[in-house]
Amino acid sequence: MAAPAATLTTGLNSYYLIQLIESLSQVAVGYDEDTDDINQDLVLQFLKEGYQRIVSTDTRYPWFQASWTFTTVPDTHTYKSGLATTSAWSPYVAVAPDAEALNLTTSSIRQVINVVNTTNAGNELIYIDQFKAESIWVGSNNVSGIPAYWSLWNNAINLWPAPDSTTYTMNIRGYRQPDFSWLTDSNNSESTAYVDLDPEFQFMLVNFTLARIFQYQEDPEMASVYMRHYETGVAIAKGNLTAPNSNQPLIMSGGLQLNTGYWWSGQPSIGVLPGSPYPIGLIL
Repeated sequence: MAAPAATLTTGLNSYYLIQLIESLSQVAVGYDEDTDDINQDLVLQFLKEGYQRIVSTDTRYPWFQASWTFTTVPDTHTYKSGLATTSAWSPYVAVAPDAEALNLTTSSIRQVINVVNTTNAGNELIYIDQFKAESIWVGSNNVSGIPAYWSLWNNAINLWPAPDSTTYTMNIRGYRQPDFSWLTDSNNSESTAYVDLDPEFQFMLVNFTLARIFQYQEDPEMASVYMRHYETGVAIAKGNLTAPNSNQPLIMSGGLQLNTGYWWSGQPSIGVLPGSPYPIGLIL
C-alpha cells in the first residue's frame, strides 16, 4: 500500500485503518495473490463485522442522535415518507433519510424517542400502544383533531387522533441508522468518508480485524490477545458513552456536617431550622 498523500486529523477512513492493520500485523493487505498475504476485500469484511458488532451493543450512542421533520395530511393516521433531516450530531457523516424515511427497516431512522408538534403553541405527543389507539379511535369515535398521541406499527409512525385540516409540523427526535459508505473508499488516502462511529471506538475496529486476521492465519494465541483488547475497549467506551449525566460524583458520606453543640454549652452552634426559608442557621 502506498504512503498516504495527506495526514488525516478529523477522523479515520478505511484506507488508514488498513494501513494501521498492516503496520501492527506485518501482513500485506491487497489484491495481488502473489505479493499480498490476505485479500483486501476480506479485511474490509472483517472491518464491517467489527463495526456491526459495536453498533449492535447499544442503539443509543450519542454519535447517532438526529432529528427529522414531517408535515401532516388531513385525516391521515399513518406516515412513512416526506421527511427531511433537520440535524445530525455526527461532524463527519450526515446521513439524509431516503424517500421512505419513516420505514424503519430501510431508512435512516433506527429508533424514535419522541414526537413533538411544533405548530402554533405546540405540544409533545404521548406514546401509546397501537392496539390501544385503534380501540379508542374507531368507528364514529375516529374524529380528527390536534394530534396528541403517536404509536409505531408496521414500520411507520401513526398519529392519534388523525390531524384535522390544519397542517402540523412534527419534529422527530431519535437515533439514525449507521452508515457504511466509509467501507467503499479504501484505496483513497484523502477520502473524507470517515468511520461512522464515536471516535472512542475507532481503534477497536483495528483490534477486532487483527483478531480475525490471526484467526484466519491459524494463530489462535494472537487472535485471542487482540479479541480481548477489542472486547475490553468496547466495554469501557460503551460504559463511558452511555453513562447517565451527573454534575458531580455522588457523595455517599462526608457531606455537610452539622454540629448542634452540647447541652451544657452556652455557645451558639449551627443547626437545621425546619420550615425556615434559610434551613441552615445559628441555634442560640
